[in-house]
Amino acid sequence: MDNLNLYSELLKAPKDAPVFLSARLEADFILKAYRFGLFPWTSNPVTWWCPDPRCILEPKAIHIQKNMKKFLNLYEVRLDHNFLKLITSCKNARSQSWINDDFIQAYNTLFQLGYVHSLELYDHDEFVGGIYGLIIGKIFFGESMVSLKKNVSKIAMIKLCNLLSPYNFIIDCQIYNKHLDFMGAKNIPRKEFLKIIEEKCCQESGFKNFKDLKNQNL
Repeated sequence: MDNLNLYSELLKAPKDAPVFLSARLEADFILKAYRFGLFPWTSNPVTWWCPDPRCILEPKAIHIQKNMKKFLNLYEVRLDHNFLKLITSCKNARSQSWINDDFIQAYNTLFQLGYVHSLELYDHDEFVGGIYGLIIGKIFFGESMVSLKKNVSKIAMIKLCNLLSPYNFIIDCQIYNKHLDFMGAKNIPRKEFLKIIEEKCCQESGFKNFKDLKNQNL
Protein backbone atom coordinates (compact mmCIF):
# COMPACT_ATOMS: atom_id res chain seq x y z
CA MET A 1 0.00 0.00 0.00
CA ASP A 2 1.42 3.40 -0.98
CA ASN A 3 1.56 6.37 1.38
CA LEU A 4 -1.49 8.09 -0.09
CA ASN A 5 -3.68 5.02 0.31
CA LEU A 6 -2.39 4.44 3.83
CA TYR A 7 -3.27 8.00 4.85
CA SER A 8 -6.73 7.53 3.33
CA GLU A 9 -7.23 4.36 5.36
CA LEU A 10 -6.10 6.09 8.56
CA LEU A 11 -8.67 8.82 8.05
CA LYS A 12 -11.35 6.13 8.17
CA ALA A 13 -9.84 4.32 11.17
CA PRO A 14 -11.59 4.19 14.57
CA LYS A 15 -11.39 7.48 16.46
CA ASP A 16 -11.00 5.99 19.92
CA ALA A 17 -9.89 2.40 19.44
CA PRO A 18 -6.83 0.53 18.14
CA VAL A 19 -6.22 0.75 14.42
CA PHE A 20 -4.59 -2.68 14.32
CA LEU A 21 -2.68 -5.23 16.40
CA SER A 22 0.78 -6.74 16.11
CA ALA A 23 2.46 -9.64 17.88
CA ARG A 24 5.50 -7.70 19.11
CA LEU A 25 7.38 -4.42 19.01
CA GLU A 26 10.14 -3.98 16.45
CA ALA A 27 12.30 -0.86 16.31
CA ASP A 28 12.17 -0.52 12.52
CA PHE A 29 8.39 -0.76 12.44
CA ILE A 30 8.01 1.75 15.29
CA LEU A 31 9.84 4.36 13.20
CA LYS A 32 7.59 3.71 10.22
CA ALA A 33 4.46 3.78 12.35
CA TYR A 34 5.20 7.16 13.91
CA ARG A 35 5.62 8.69 10.47
CA PHE A 36 1.97 7.78 9.85
CA GLY A 37 0.65 9.05 13.16
CA LEU A 38 0.52 5.65 14.86
CA PHE A 39 1.85 4.82 18.30
CA PRO A 40 1.81 1.65 20.46
CA TRP A 41 -0.13 1.73 23.69
CA THR A 42 -0.48 -1.77 25.10
CA SER A 43 1.30 -5.06 24.57
CA ASN A 44 0.49 -8.80 24.28
CA PRO A 45 -0.65 -8.06 21.63
CA VAL A 46 0.65 -4.59 20.77
CA THR A 47 -2.20 -2.18 20.03
CA TRP A 48 -1.52 0.66 17.59
CA TRP A 49 -3.49 3.89 17.89
CA CYS A 50 -4.16 6.96 15.80
CA PRO A 51 -6.78 8.88 17.81
CA ASP A 52 -9.07 11.58 16.51
CA PRO A 53 -8.73 14.29 17.70
CA ARG A 54 -4.98 14.41 18.40
CA CYS A 55 -3.40 16.46 21.18
CA ILE A 56 -0.40 18.59 20.21
CA LEU A 57 1.64 21.36 21.79
CA GLU A 58 3.43 24.11 19.90
CA PRO A 59 6.54 24.93 21.99
CA LYS A 60 6.05 28.69 21.64
CA ALA A 61 2.53 28.32 23.07
CA ILE A 62 3.67 26.76 26.35
CA HIS A 63 1.85 28.29 29.31
CA ILE A 64 4.01 28.92 32.36
CA GLN A 65 2.10 29.66 35.58
CA LYS A 66 3.44 32.48 37.71
CA ASN A 67 3.94 30.16 40.68
CA MET A 68 5.99 27.81 38.48
CA LYS A 69 8.71 30.32 37.68
CA LYS A 70 10.43 29.87 41.04
CA PHE A 71 10.81 26.12 40.31
CA LEU A 72 12.23 26.37 36.80
CA ASN A 73 15.90 26.50 37.81
CA LEU A 74 15.56 24.30 40.87
CA TYR A 75 16.83 21.16 39.12
CA GLU A 76 19.69 20.35 36.78
CA VAL A 77 18.70 19.41 33.22
CA ARG A 78 20.52 16.53 31.54
CA LEU A 79 19.82 15.41 27.99
CA ASP A 80 20.16 11.78 26.88
CA HIS A 81 22.06 11.07 30.08
CA ASN A 82 20.35 7.96 31.51
CA PHE A 83 17.47 6.97 29.29
CA LEU A 84 17.03 3.55 30.89
CA LYS A 85 16.62 5.17 34.30
CA LEU A 86 13.92 7.45 32.93
CA ILE A 87 11.86 4.86 31.06
CA THR A 88 12.12 2.39 33.95
CA SER A 89 10.93 5.11 36.34
CA CYS A 90 7.99 5.85 34.02
CA LYS A 91 7.09 2.15 34.22
CA ASN A 92 7.46 1.87 37.98
CA ALA A 93 5.53 5.07 38.75
CA ARG A 94 2.28 3.45 37.57
CA SER A 95 0.44 0.58 39.19
CA GLN A 96 -0.55 -0.57 35.69
CA SER A 97 1.76 0.50 32.88
CA TRP A 98 1.89 -0.26 29.17
CA ILE A 99 5.68 -0.01 29.49
CA ASN A 100 6.98 -3.56 29.87
CA ASP A 101 10.32 -5.20 29.12
CA ASP A 102 9.51 -5.36 25.39
CA PHE A 103 8.81 -1.62 25.32
CA ILE A 104 11.99 -0.85 27.23
CA GLN A 105 14.08 -2.99 24.91
CA ALA A 106 12.57 -1.55 21.72
CA TYR A 107 12.82 2.08 22.79
CA ASN A 108 16.31 1.59 24.15
CA THR A 109 17.31 0.27 20.73
CA LEU A 110 15.87 3.45 19.18
CA PHE A 111 17.71 5.49 21.80
CA GLN A 112 20.98 3.84 20.79
CA LEU A 113 20.17 4.61 17.14
CA GLY A 114 19.61 8.29 17.94
CA TYR A 115 15.83 8.52 17.47
CA VAL A 116 14.63 8.42 21.09
CA HIS A 117 15.70 11.25 23.38
CA SER A 118 15.33 12.01 27.05
CA LEU A 119 15.19 15.20 29.09
CA GLU A 120 15.99 14.33 32.69
CA LEU A 121 15.96 16.44 35.85
CA TYR A 122 18.31 15.96 38.80
CA ASP A 123 18.46 17.31 42.32
CA HIS A 124 22.13 17.11 43.40
CA ASP A 125 22.68 13.99 41.24
CA GLU A 126 19.39 12.46 42.41
CA PHE A 127 17.11 11.62 39.48
CA VAL A 128 13.71 13.26 40.03
CA GLY A 129 11.92 12.79 36.70
CA GLY A 130 11.73 13.83 33.09
CA ILE A 131 10.21 13.19 29.67
CA TYR A 132 11.18 11.06 26.68
CA GLY A 133 10.05 10.63 23.11
CA LEU A 134 11.13 10.24 19.50
CA ILE A 135 12.43 12.99 17.25
CA ILE A 136 11.67 12.53 13.56
CA GLY A 137 12.22 15.65 11.49
CA LYS A 138 10.61 18.54 13.34
CA ILE A 139 8.24 16.43 15.46
CA PHE A 140 8.86 15.37 19.04
CA PHE A 141 6.60 12.37 19.57
CA GLY A 142 6.12 12.46 23.33
CA GLU A 143 5.92 9.00 24.87
CA SER A 144 5.93 9.32 28.64
CA MET A 145 6.98 11.49 31.56
CA VAL A 146 7.48 10.95 35.27
CA SER A 147 7.61 13.22 38.30
CA LEU A 148 9.24 11.99 41.51
CA LYS A 149 9.05 15.43 43.13
CA LYS A 150 6.50 18.22 42.95
CA ASN A 151 6.12 19.94 39.55
CA VAL A 152 8.94 17.99 37.88
CA SER A 153 6.87 16.82 34.90
CA LYS A 154 5.68 20.40 34.29
CA ILE A 155 9.25 21.68 34.48
CA ALA A 156 10.40 18.97 32.08
CA MET A 157 7.75 19.97 29.53
CA ILE A 158 8.63 23.66 29.86
CA LYS A 159 12.33 22.92 29.43
CA LEU A 160 11.59 20.75 26.38
CA CYS A 161 9.59 23.59 24.84
CA ASN A 162 12.43 26.02 25.54
CA LEU A 163 14.81 23.72 23.71
CA LEU A 164 12.62 23.12 20.66
CA SER A 165 10.96 26.52 20.29
CA PRO A 166 13.67 28.00 17.99
CA TYR A 167 13.33 25.12 15.54
CA ASN A 168 9.62 25.26 14.63
CA PHE A 169 8.83 21.88 16.20
CA ILE A 170 5.50 20.35 17.10
CA ILE A 171 5.19 18.15 20.19
CA ASP A 172 2.80 15.23 19.77
CA CYS A 173 1.09 14.71 23.14
CA GLN A 174 -1.11 11.91 21.75
CA ILE A 175 -4.09 12.03 24.14
CA TYR A 176 -5.68 15.14 25.65
CA ASN A 177 -5.83 15.68 29.38
CA LYS A 178 -6.50 18.72 31.56
CA HIS A 179 -2.86 18.91 32.68
CA LEU A 180 -1.68 19.27 29.06
CA ASP A 181 -4.49 21.65 28.20
CA PHE A 182 -3.50 23.95 31.05
CA MET A 183 0.06 24.00 29.74
CA GLY A 184 -1.07 25.14 26.29
CA ALA A 185 -1.72 21.91 24.41
CA LYS A 186 -4.72 21.65 22.10
CA ASN A 187 -6.73 19.07 20.21
CA ILE A 188 -6.71 19.11 16.42
CA PRO A 189 -8.51 16.83 13.94
CA ARG A 190 -6.62 13.69 12.97
CA LYS A 191 -6.71 14.79 9.33
CA GLU A 192 -4.87 18.00 10.22
CA PHE A 193 -2.34 16.12 12.35
CA LEU A 194 -1.55 13.68 9.53
CA LYS A 195 -0.89 16.59 7.18
CA ILE A 196 1.44 18.17 9.73
CA ILE A 197 3.54 15.07 10.24
CA GLU A 198 3.65 14.30 6.52
CA GLU A 199 5.32 17.70 6.07
CA LYS A 200 7.42 17.99 9.22
CA CYS A 201 8.79 14.45 9.39
CA CYS A 202 10.57 15.10 6.10
CA GLN A 203 12.27 18.28 7.33
CA GLU A 204 15.68 18.57 8.96
CA SER A 205 15.49 19.11 12.71
CA GLY A 206 17.73 22.18 12.53
CA PHE A 207 20.29 20.87 15.02
CA LYS A 208 22.97 18.18 14.87
CA ASN A 209 22.66 16.64 18.33
CA PHE A 210 19.77 16.90 20.77
CA LYS A 211 22.27 16.68 23.61
CA ASP A 212 23.97 19.89 22.48
CA LEU A 213 20.77 21.95 22.88
CA LYS A 214 21.31 22.28 26.61
CA ASN A 215 24.18 24.67 26.00
CA GLN A 216 22.23 26.69 23.47
CA ASN A 217 18.75 27.21 24.88
CA LEU A 218 18.65 26.54 28.63
